[in-house]
Amino acid sequence: MISIDMLQADLSSVPILIAVAAIIIIGYIARAIFRRTKIPEALILIALGVVLGQFLTGSIIGTLRSLAAIFGDIALVVIMYSGGRAMVLNRSIVTDRRGMGLGFLDALVPMVAISLLMWLAFGWPLVYGALLGAILGETSTVIVVPLLKKIEIDPEMYGTLLLETTLNSVFAIMFFTLLLSYANGQGLTAGAFTAYALDYISISILMGLLGGIVWLVVQNYIKGAREYLATLAMAILLYGIVEQLNGAAAISVLIFALILGNYKPIAKFLGLSMDAKRKEIRERNVVERVIEFLIITFFFVFIGIIAYISLLYLVYAAIVTVVLCAIRYLEMEYVLGDNKTYRNLGFALMQRGTVVAVLAAILFSLGGGYFDQIFYICFMVIITTNIIGSILISRTELSIKQQ
Repeated sequence: MISIDMLQADLSSVPILIAVAAIIIIGYIARAIFRRTKIPEALILIALGVVLGQFLTGSIIGTLRSLAAIFGDIALVVIMYSGGRAMVLNRSIVTDRRGMGLGFLDALVPMVAISLLMWLAFGWPLVYGALLGAILGETSTVIVVPLLKKIEIDPEMYGTLLLETTLNSVFAIMFFTLLLSYANGQGLTAGAFTAYALDYISISILMGLLGGIVWLVVQNYIKGAREYLATLAMAILLYGIVEQLNGAAAISVLIFALILGNYKPIAKFLGLSMDAKRKEIRERNVVERVIEFLIITFFFVFIGIIAYISLLYLVYAAIVTVVLCAIRYLEMEYVLGDNKTYRNLGFALMQRGTVVAVLAAILFSLGGGYFDQIFYICFMVIITTNIIGSILISRTELSIKQQ
């Protein structure tokens, strides 16, 4: 028998259902507005999140901030899988020095530059400025990959920019781990860190290869639209296992997706029959696009809800963002200076997001003066870089289409 208390509990969920439905509808409208007017959907969704945040209590927002790492991990798996599966595996990808070089510079240069900036301008100890710079060394895969997929660009350039946004996250996490150990008074020698870095990468590559090959064998028996959901679950499982093994989970998912995306030659080598019917491919693509849409929509709204709106930290973030923009411009000029259009595209892909949110949330959970300030600054930088990057990407996309 249903009691009055149970009915009241059910009714209390109605506002949540209404909010979820409204976010999905506004996300759909924002995407339509972007296609027609080039007003970035990210700005609309972040603004929606900020507005929704005004109606939530401090305890609810605190709970949401504590979920930043989980939400970020889910978004990262979905986008890494989608982006990796779209890559054509060839020799140019494996030997792409530009993508590898950019990924390393993205993490290293901001760490050094922002460390000096915060020390000279605001008197921060170098290690905390370096922590802030290391966290901000990533360009968000969750944001960059969907943007790249909307733009018709040369496959080699797509691979370069995807490789960059994947590797800079890996290097950012590595530098963050080293600096956090130092900041907490834990000694870590250069030799110990080198051994850690090699284990970090090798575990990821091995697990990605193993997971991809095993799942190819499984896919030989399951096909259709449901295949995508099962494969996504496998990618999440792989991500979690590699995280538990202290490896680069993003790299594992990328390699896993690369194997599945280039299944024909690999399946032929393994003696598997992997030819899917056109209807099955179409159904799978529809499911994939729907899930990507939901993840991206809720990610931007989530960022708006949990962000701190503070004039002080907005000033900090503005200064840091100027430095990040200058670094980004110099990197693109040095690496992609021979092609103005792609140089501008690379510069526009400056958005910070998932990894920044996750690492900042880790510091916030530890507590402490500088850790809290880094958290506040990082979330403001997420907003400023998304605003600037979204505006620039709209202009760059138009110039690419006119070529």
